[in-house]
Amino acid sequence: MIKRKIKTTKRNIATLLFIGFICIFGCTSKEETYLYGSWIWEGSGNKAEEITGFTLGKGGLASTINIRKNHYETWLLDDNALIIEGKKIEDTCFTFLSDTFYIKSLTKDRLVVIYNDKKYHYKKEQ
Repeated sequence: MIKRKIKTTKRNIATLLFIGFICIFGCTSKEETYLYGSWIWEGSGNKAEEITGFTLGKGGLASTINIRKNHYETWLLDDNALIIEGKKIEDTCFTFLSDTFYIKSLTKDRLVVIYNDKKYHYKKEQ
């Protein structure tokens, strides 16, 4: 009787671990899938050195595009809030940086966010 309960418990734990693994590495929302890639601010210039934006990668990795003072490192999606964290560089000092962008609309190639009470339009780099 005790051996049967142990086997059942081991089987249940293995099943739960498998489901957890699948959800962590295989369950992504449509919004999250759309967010992967490089986003260019539509207000930036046309020359390569004038283009600004950010890149959102799988596994929660992030980086900035031509923004010298901000260095994004990670990102996550919390409902309609895109939270990007990293470091702010001023002179030789590094401070923690957390930017929250409230998503107003998102398609495969367009992103509109509210950041610091202003609306920003981004297009996905092709």
